[in-house]
Amino acid sequence: MEAILNKDDYREFTQRVDIAVSKGEEVPHIVDMISANQFRVTLLKKVDLELLDELTG
Repeated sequence: MEAILNKDDYREFTQRVDIAVSKGEEVPHIVDMISANQFRVTLLKKVDLELLDELTG
């Protein structure tokens, strides 16, 4: 899965990844900076997004 995030969405994504990792759920990903306000995030494995929302919400 790939997504283009703005700076604020990317900050939220990284916070949620940190929470998920602290609860034992790995979220391997790659980030490419497109511009000062855009980031391309590519998940490296299939991730249950609903589970991540539950863990981090």
